[in-house]
Amino acid sequence: MTMKSYIYQKNKLLTAIMAVVTFLHTAAQAMVALMISRIIDTINESISTGSTAQIPHIAILCVIFALFVGGVVFASMYIQGLWIKKIMLQLKNSLFHGMLHQPMSTHQNRNSAENLTLLTQSVGTFEENYLKNSIKIFESALSIVIAVVLLFTINPLVAVISIVAMCIPTLLPQLFGQKMARCQEEVVKRTTDYTGKVKDALTGYEVLKTYHAEPHNEIICRDQANAMESSKLKMTATNAMVYSVANISSVMVQLFLMLLAGMFAVRGLISLGSILAVVNLTSMVVSPAFEISGQITQLKSTQPIVNQMLTLLNTPDAPAPRTEVKHNLVLDNVTFSYLDTPVLTHTSTQFAQGKKYAIVGKSGSGKSTLLKLLAGYYNNFDGNILVDGQVGVQCDCAVIHQNVFLFDDTIRNNITLHGDYSDIQVQAAVHAAGLDEVVGNLPEGLETSVAENGARFSGGERQRIAIARALLHKKSLLLVDEATSSLDAENAAKIEDSILSLRGITCIAVTHKTDPQSLARYDHVLRMENGKLYPEPKIS
Repeated sequence: MTMKSYIYQKNKLLTAIMAVVTFLHTAAQAMVALMISRIIDTINESISTGSTAQIPHIAILCVIFALFVGGVVFASMYIQGLWIKKIMLQLKNSLFHGMLHQPMSTHQNRNSAENLTLLTQSVGTFEENYLKNSIKIFESALSIVIAVVLLFTINPLVAVISIVAMCIPTLLPQLFGQKMARCQEEVVKRTTDYTGKVKDALTGYEVLKTYHAEPHNEIICRDQANAMESSKLKMTATNAMVYSVANISSVMVQLFLMLLAGMFAVRGLISLGSILAVVNLTSMVVSPAFEISGQITQLKSTQPIVNQMLTLLNTPDAPAPRTEVKHNLVLDNVTFSYLDTPVLTHTSTQFAQGKKYAIVGKSGSGKSTLLKLLAGYYNNFDGNILVDGQVGVQCDCAVIHQNVFLFDDTIRNNITLHGDYSDIQVQAAVHAAGLDEVVGNLPEGLETSVAENGARFSGGERQRIAIARALLHKKSLLLVDEATSSLDAENAAKIEDSILSLRGITCIAVTHKTDPQSLARYDHVLRMENGKLYPEPKIS
């Protein structure tokens, strides 16, 4: 899918209406030249004859024409605004949809600052330099065609010369097209870098304050801001050069055509009023020709942004089917590397439905990556992962992540994720996660806002909210990544009891606990080492 097909296929009717109204608007502007010509000729005739009989008729016609022009201008500007609004809304929604539906591996390999830049600054640049310029190019093309047709009615020779002359300011700026595209690409890159550094500084604010690293970080962000603004200035300078070259040729062409029209009037080939009409109409040929060249150059400069957008707009909306684990989940000779680091090497193992598994191993051995692989985050592995003997499907699971993320919303919505759950179900999950006391001490209870990423709660409280979220959704497979690492021993034991007591649910838990008493509570213990899973002896 191309950007043109995305825009016009989704808005065929509105685009057609806009085209018609824009045509009327441009035609009305061209007709002003003929109205002026008629007024001048009428006045000139009245001076010659001494009669003013035609002037009232011309005055009435002028009023009617002015009202028509005003109405067309309003309709044109409103519908153009409506067209842009509709497309930008569709585009932003589609881009966000693409971001949410891209493969997990693609998301993790893409800097989040790129997405933020795309949805904020880049879409604004796209609106100005692509959508609005598309309208301007259409208006300029209409202006040239209509003006040339009217010039032919006045004097064909002037019309032909105007067509030839307009090619000069049109073609010259095309020499700068590739340079403009490179400048736009540099602006996008520098803006992404700056956004990323600012995001890092704000996210790691506590670290910077703790180690008094603010001055150095300020220098980094200042340098990135300088590089970003310098890239914008470079693009502005290039754009100024484009318009400067075109403007010089445009002024020269218009002055030449005015002198030519004067010569024709001296020889009696056109009337005095026609001189003014020719001057106005040739400006509607040459000026748009000058403008259209710069507009096309600016439009082409958005290609790097368009390419980014098309990547997301063309994201397939049909992920692998998900299914509940009813019998078993099997790794069959699976080999997987993450960022060139081997995680699994020809590993085969089976997880039976309803059993509880503990995964132990050294830090960095790939335990967390294994859970992500089982959750379907990655599909670039060798071998097979079978859900109840089926290949090519992903297991529908709940995950309790080690690094908890909470949305800037209420506790209830962070647990339910806006799903349709009853108060009884939510309260049961809150109780199982050990959140009763925390929620009970809050004046607004479950409707309390957690603030950005749960800033108003401790690490342990955020962990329990995430656990309640996983327990509420009651998937047949629960993947747990160090879920109790932020909890004290008493609460950690209670949460672990809640998880291990879930009947009919397969639980695969990565844990740092290696004491026999803790591991004895699991049905099976697997040790991850050298890219393989080794069963540990049963602890009684």
